[in-house]
Amino acid sequence: MDRDSTEGAPSDPSHADPLLYDRVGLTDHLLGNDAIVRGALEAGVVFVAGYPGTPSSEITDGFARIARARGVAFEYSVNEKIAVELAFAAALAGARSLTAMKHLGLMVAGDPISTIPYVGVEAGMVIISAGDPSCNTSPNEADQRHLGPMLHLPILDPSTPAEAHAMTRAAFDLSEACRLPVLIRTTTRVAHSRGAVRLGPLQPQRVAGFVRDPARHVPIPANARRMRIELKGRIEIARAWMAQSGFFHTEGKSRNVVLSSGAPAATTRDLLALFGATEQVALWRLGTVHPLPEAELVERLRGAERVLVVEELSPFLENALFALMSRHQLSLQVFGKHSGHLPEEFEYSSELIQHALYEVFGIGQLPRTKPALPMVPPRAPSLCPGCPHRAAFAAARSAFDEDQIFMNDIGCYTLGYAPPLSTADALLCMGAGFSLAAGLRV
Repeated sequence: MDRDSTEGAPSDPSHADPLLYDRVGLTDHLLGNDAIVRGALEAGVVFVAGYPGTPSSEITDGFARIARARGVAFEYSVNEKIAVELAFAAALAGARSLTAMKHLGLMVAGDPISTIPYVGVEAGMVIISAGDPSCNTSPNEADQRHLGPMLHLPILDPSTPAEAHAMTRAAFDLSEACRLPVLIRTTTRVAHSRGAVRLGPLQPQRVAGFVRDPARHVPIPANARRMRIELKGRIEIARAWMAQSGFFHTEGKSRNVVLSSGAPAATTRDLLALFGATEQVALWRLGTVHPLPEAELVERLRGAERVLVVEELSPFLENALFALMSRHQLSLQVFGKHSGHLPEEFEYSSELIQHALYEVFGIGQLPRTKPALPMVPPRAPSLCPGCPHRAAFAAARSAFDEDQIFMNDIGCYTLGYAPPLSTADALLCMGAGFSLAAGLRV
């Protein structure tokens, strides 16, 4: 069955949710997560499911707000595994789908995302997974880019809200070209920064319907082995698409190069402009992190002498660069995490990147030591006024003696950690409070 609907797409921005403005060419100042919602709408997304986890939460919240007006089928799922499975089923039925979560949620959905690439999708399927360098709202910094090579997932890594918008819109086309779900990996600073986004037209939604084909859709071992072999060709389709996508931006022609992706790419661009060094150092912003557009990257690397790789968390691109150098006999100096110029942990501040640019290329100046800030009395996170968890924690403290052990859980419940509630002795992950308590009892 085909569906073609533009219902609820208002033409007058003054009476619409900004995400539904239907004036082509209008530039709006959007939060990165809202830019993703808008990009999906411009791609004609039909189905969205997700589990809200900061820094991705505004994506699901945005769809919850506008889904009915736009005719998008939306649900908050009970967990990320269910959200991914629902989005996959919609994609099998010929409906463009999207699912959103934080980086930890991608691990919860590990079972289905391990097999979906084997089976493949029929309509475009996009997975948004927002990482959290510096553990701002998370218990770890896991770098989900490594799932690309492991599970055969194409990965796009935007550096600004405008790129997040453009990549989301384009990711559905990529997904349909290679029949693979596409992972868009954002981080806190992209998800929660605002930028100018040039809006495109809201596309009509279409649903082709499910076509029965067990040999294609049922990965019993005999079929799975054939699917595994087919994956190589589909990844190469994705690689060719990456090369032509326009998401590998090169600025400047110097033999001194910064290779960067994600939020640090935008910061580096600002710093080079600030120091007037755009002629001294070329900036390569690589939004297509897996599979790499290898031929195009190698061609550019042949003209480089010194490359500083600026990426947060693990040396994902840096290691890939060393592998390319080995395979293609490239001789150049590479700086980054392995050289000790940049750390693996936490977000990159402008001062940290500025220091690396000075040390490697001699541009700008070493950042000044900031004066110590005056001491401010700390204010511990607390439950919202009227929150029922407060009464539950207080009741538990009253019912048990001081020797009682409390196995805590992720979310607002974690706020039981601080005095006077003091109801957290161990914490692991979503839903683990019960299993920790059961294991401790054994």
